[in-house]
Amino acid sequence: MNLDFVQSRWAMRGYRLYWRLASLMMIVVGLGSSVEWAAGINLVPDLGGRDMRLTAAFCVLLSGLALAAVGTGRRWIRRLASLLCAIVIGLAANSLLEYSGIGYRGIAAWLDSALGEGLRPSTRMAELAACGFLLLGGQGLLILNGRALVLRELFGLGVLAIAMASLASFAFVLAQHGESLLERLPILTGVLMLLGTLGWMSSVPTTGLTRVSTAATLGGVLARSLLLPALLLPLAYTFAFKLLETRFGVSQIVASTLGAVFTGGSLAWMIWLVAALLDRSERLRDTADTDALTGLGNRRKLDAVLQGLLHADRRQRLPFSLLMLDLDHFKPYNDAFGHQAGDDALREIGRLLRATLRPEDAAFRYGGEEFVLVIHGIHLHQLPAIAERVLHAVRANDWPLRPLTTSIGGAEACDADVSAASLLQRADAALYRAKRNGRDRFEKTGCAECLAGASGPESMRARSWDQPPPGCRAASQA
Repeated sequence: MNLDFVQSRWAMRGYRLYWRLASLMMIVVGLGSSVEWAAGINLVPDLGGRDMRLTAAFCVLLSGLALAAVGTGRRWIRRLASLLCAIVIGLAANSLLEYSGIGYRGIAAWLDSALGEGLRPSTRMAELAACGFLLLGGQGLLILNGRALVLRELFGLGVLAIAMASLASFAFVLAQHGESLLERLPILTGVLMLLGTLGWMSSVPTTGLTRVSTAATLGGVLARSLLLPALLLPLAYTFAFKLLETRFGVSQIVASTLGAVFTGGSLAWMIWLVAALLDRSERLRDTADTDALTGLGNRRKLDAVLQGLLHADRRQRLPFSLLMLDLDHFKPYNDAFGHQAGDDALREIGRLLRATLRPEDAAFRYGGEEFVLVIHGIHLHQLPAIAERVLHAVRANDWPLRPLTTSIGGAEACDADVSAASLLQRADAALYRAKRNGRDRFEKTGCAECLAGASGPESMRARSWDQPPPGCRAASQA
């Protein structure tokens, strides 16, 4: 199922900025490492393990150039970028064949021979680096050509796994706990592959795995808040606690205990963050569904409630009815005492309705001085007693300026109601009749009743009282 996401403007800007910075860094480091190898000078810092080899530096440089070309609309530039990705794939595949043990001598072996084998470091990239660049080049090629969404995301996840393994090994190296993996994937190469694969993902933020993280939704906020800590915290803890063991003489038991405490604290922090975001989302949703003046549900909330009730399975749906209220002579009240007094009266009506209704029932402000009550488990013949309680509550209230009354129309939901409009129309027709018959009273409309043109809206057609449409159960139950 395809779902449309509303993208966060700030998230989109952040992803675009990261994509450009990642491509720039890959170009600079790739070019610097190539010059460093050729000139024998130290331009790029040694971070531990094996230095970046010439073919790996070429792959970094070509990947950065291809990544920088993603945003262009010119077809020939995108084709050139696709060619660069294909060259990266070729270089990586060539190195893997050289490691295969079948006696294959590829580009790296030819370069070593041509430039003097043994006089310079080997040009052949490490094994895991070759695997990573093979996947990175494939990811870029698929993104540039808009093909195979799932495959390109799998390629990206593969590069992430390789790069994270390199970072984890680097933590052990700094803690003096071995260098085995860094001999197969230098840390600088791993970092650049991580930057590259995240850069490719960021270059198309509205598709694939980054789609949710750019959404202006709770899920997008959670993804942006938690994904990076979830990736980096395990590596940081691995380094910190191994460092405590090897360089500061902390016992393994103490280091493990601290690791468990910090891991549990991080998990608790993430859970708290999720809870805080969910609470904020719930508050915002409640605010969006609540009338600010009366504290009752608003029209939006009423529509959602009625839609849910009417679309429930008819075999399991419980009966419910509506009461529609309208304050009598409210405009003259507003004109006489001012809008602030009118607002105070509406707030008081909201309080009276909450106090009068059962907990399972709900009141909504329909608009202006009109309110709608959803009464659960009640049939049409039971509505007069409920309406009378509401009429009495309004009539008997101690109004400070002038007594107020209300007129009420009622209707019961029936099987013929395929939308809320027909149910609200019947309640409104009954309310119209209550107004016409003297106000401060209750009237009801049956399932299929259509008032005569003189006594109701023109859209209603005259039919016999309470004659239900075919298949309707409500009137017979009444």
